[in-house]
Amino acid sequence: MSKIKGFFKGFFDDKGGTKVRKIDMLALGLGDFGYGLVSSTVATYITSFGTMALPGVNERGFTALLMGIAVGIAVIFDAISDPIMGFVSDHFRSKVFGKRHLFMLVGLIGMMATGLAVWYIPYQSMNAAGIFIWFTVFLILLRTFNTMYYTPVGAFSVEISTDYNERTTIQAVRSILYIIGLLLCVVVMGSFQNKYAGFYDGANLVVQGKTIEKAMEAAAANGIDVTGLSYRKGQQLPGGYRDFALVGTIITVVTSAFLLLTTRRYVKILRLREEKAAAEKGIDPNAPEPKFTMQQCREELIAEGNQNPMRIQVRKRLQKKRADAGQVTVGAIFRNFFASFKVKEMRTIAIGYVVAMMSATLIISLGFNVFTFTFDLTNTQMYVLMGALLLCTIGFQPLWMKLSKIKSKQFAMFTGLIVSFIGCVVLFVCFLCREPINALLNTDKEAWGVVLLCPSLMLAGAGTGVLYSMPLALVGDVVVLQKEETGEDKTGTYAGVMTFCYKAGQGIVTAVSTALMGVVGFQTGAAEQTREASDGIGWILCVGVLIFVGAGLIIFSTLKLDKAKISRILDNQKRRAAEVAGGSVVAENAFSENVEEEVAAEEIE
Repeated sequence: MSKIKGFFKGFFDDKGGTKVRKIDMLALGLGDFGYGLVSSTVATYITSFGTMALPGVNERGFTALLMGIAVGIAVIFDAISDPIMGFVSDHFRSKVFGKRHLFMLVGLIGMMATGLAVWYIPYQSMNAAGIFIWFTVFLILLRTFNTMYYTPVGAFSVEISTDYNERTTIQAVRSILYIIGLLLCVVVMGSFQNKYAGFYDGANLVVQGKTIEKAMEAAAANGIDVTGLSYRKGQQLPGGYRDFALVGTIITVVTSAFLLLTTRRYVKILRLREEKAAAEKGIDPNAPEPKFTMQQCREELIAEGNQNPMRIQVRKRLQKKRADAGQVTVGAIFRNFFASFKVKEMRTIAIGYVVAMMSATLIISLGFNVFTFTFDLTNTQMYVLMGALLLCTIGFQPLWMKLSKIKSKQFAMFTGLIVSFIGCVVLFVCFLCREPINALLNTDKEAWGVVLLCPSLMLAGAGTGVLYSMPLALVGDVVVLQKEETGEDKTGTYAGVMTFCYKAGQGIVTAVSTALMGVVGFQTGAAEQTREASDGIGWILCVGVLIFVGAGLIIFSTLKLDKAKISRILDNQKRRAAEVAGGSVVAENAFSENVEEEVAAEEIE
């Protein structure tokens, strides 16, 4: 009993205000778990939903190209909104909600509403233009609310802690629960879809069966003639997606409400910390910011002897005055953002990352269509394969971390991409041998067909997994070198560049791949596809991943980072930090305790 009490005491203990409670870390992780369910479900399934799960939309003129354009527009819009949301939440002030919680709350509500609207599209009463507008508008809104929720959560998870190692622990908890949410949406979706599989008379389910054989057996047992009826797999109908989206929404509401309520205490804590830090610097946080205008800057330039200053000169003066006063503008954010591409190493990592990650996006977005039509897989078999891919993506993370320590991050990156490339080659061989594999899948030896396909996806997943950890670690090395050279820390900016590149690449590859689906004759919403269309999407997937991974290998082979130099710089930083660690820790602990006392006093009042 004493051990149980000790556990819960530690779970809620903040060490006198010097530590973040474990319950708060769990709340942040659960927030990521719920967010992962909603965002990953959309990212993973929206293309297959729009292209094969809406029966009859092809007859109204809605094509895969239109679906790709809708998804692409939303993803690129999302990439642009990230730095803007970070800027807005950084400069927002509220005694009730602090800087982050209001956006988290509004983002959550909007994310739930638009997340359901995407799946519950009333496509039966719409023409092609209406379907396209519906998907475009609600995907843009969904991703905007996702950003409004998730960007402040990310910033909040960093600022609540003043301890370097504790910040790492918080991010680890968030990452683990996010990946679990991602994995859950892939593994569990099949069970939601299976109940909708069967023979259909138009929109009506006549005989249920998760495979055509079982459906025919059920029809024979009940004396039902299925001649002339079309058989649809569960992933070819909207019901399963909608049921899972509804369950995911309920889970996200619960986990996010837990996050908001549990971390509410930090609104006052963070406000008092900011006020104390400002007071120590002699800054009045409530004083209005100085206003600078173009006219004021023009008059200054004229007074300095420039009788006819050009507009660009006036604007540069205005930008400098705002920067000197510590004011951050949206324009400055974007200028700083895109200036990152002038750094050669950063440019190499960003371009290599976005190109190589296109392979992962292509597998996720087009894989379900390929495994449904090119390879004659059942719903369960398809999700077994995709689950194996994601499990290997997660499971091989320790190997890449170990290789980076023994050799270098570049070596781990290159090795992972080679493994991924081998997996893509094996997948291409399986595609070329699709006839005998499909023959196995339609006999009592169907398990052997899955066994033959599994190694390719496991290798591709294991290798592609390096893209989820190593590029950001390489960015950290570039930050170290740039800070040593210029004295400027651009950790947040460079991380934002990577997010932008990933989302932009995701939008491009989704739009292009769905456009190519239309070129090869893929019919959206059709229960069956022609041989040319089935083979065509297989070619798009297999050739595409080979090109993207191969290009990523070539780009990363040009990256040159001096591990010894980086290590020397980090050692110097550690020595400088050690010289002041004792005094800093004491001051920080005393400061945190005072903050907690003031919060307690305010709550009593």
